[in-house]
Amino acid sequence: MSKIYNYEEIFEEIPGDPDNILLKFPPEMLEQTGWKEGDTINIKIVNGSLHISKNDVAEKQLSLDF
Repeated sequence: MSKIYNYEEIFEEIPGDPDNILLKFPPEMLEQTGWKEGDTINIKIVNGSLHISKNDVAEKQLSLDF
């Protein structure tokens, strides 16, 4: 599975917290991966892309290119 998202589609400023940013997962991404709120995820940056995987035995991976 691969899809390119615009920065504005998945990142949101946190009011009053200029040092951090909120990563939002679009509903269709959650549906395709089977992820839900509260899941633990791993995030790696590889060659300018985020590689995100759920931290469990049956990992489903997702790659976002920026």
